[in-house]
Amino acid sequence: MIIIETVAPASSQDAVTRIAKQNNIPDYWISSQSEKQIAIKMLVEKARSQKVLDQLQGQMEGKTNFRVIAYPLEVALPYEAKTQASVSREALLNQLSGHANADSHYLMLVVLSTLVAAIGLIENNVAVIIGAMVIAPLLGPNLALSLATTLGNLGTITRAFKTLVIGVGLAIGLSVLLGWFYPTIEFGPELLSRTTVGPGSLALALASGAAGALSITTGVSSVLVGVMVAVALLPPAVTLGISLGLNYLDFAKGAGLLLLINIASVNLTAQLVMRFKGIQPRGDDNRKKALLIFLLGLLIWLILIAYLVIIFF
Repeated sequence: MIIIETVAPASSQDAVTRIAKQNNIPDYWISSQSEKQIAIKMLVEKARSQKVLDQLQGQMEGKTNFRVIAYPLEVALPYEAKTQASVSREALLNQLSGHANADSHYLMLVVLSTLVAAIGLIENNVAVIIGAMVIAPLLGPNLALSLATTLGNLGTITRAFKTLVIGVGLAIGLSVLLGWFYPTIEFGPELLSRTTVGPGSLALALASGAAGALSITTGVSSVLVGVMVAVALLPPAVTLGISLGLNYLDFAKGAGLLLLINIASVNLTAQLVMRFKGIQPRGDDNRKKALLIFLLGLLIWLILIAYLVIIFF
């Protein structure tokens, strides 16, 4: 359950309460009222929240002095029977929009996770590698890119893709420096396993993208899912950089192909899950545009995966 509060001109009271009645929302009340302004709160199931938010936004569009606020509810008595929950489009945009920016916090997390992952790969220490994955800086821009593609938001697509490229490029660049300064690095099992593409690695990337999108659209904690996504992306990037630094071009080719396949696979399944969960923009024109961009995105990822698999095998 969530609480949706609408602060609007007093003349909008009937319109807001009508929306509550149309959606069979029994629990709504006036929390504050004056001659000019009114605040109405509704207790809404998460599964219905997107429809209610769309109707409120449509009702208030073009008007001034209004605001719609949605926030979670810890407990509501008596308990209602559980329904399948989903996070509203607005909540997703608010949560992921910050991940489309390559700010100093993001860059620092990439640096730290790259260094920890490199140590784990070089020393064949799985626990250290997993520790680096918990930081999971690359989860955000991938999910932001998938959400923006699903919604047809070209501006956010550009920013998220740029942030992803910067993060991956920074990880590769740092790893190249490690290879240059430590030419005695030996390729053990953990590094070698990131230089080949197999059915298992492809399945991991596909599952990671689906799990990441599912966790974010249902409001489930994404920490463990972030580990999955990071395992598919960061170790191959670090392996690619170390290979280039050591001039192991064959290993670099394999790691690079694995990295690109994993990025494409993560975004492919993330987009499919978000679409399946009903994430789409408001308005028929926006939905048509979003569908075209969504299908174009799927086509690009599918062609890229097929091309890279053919090259490798």
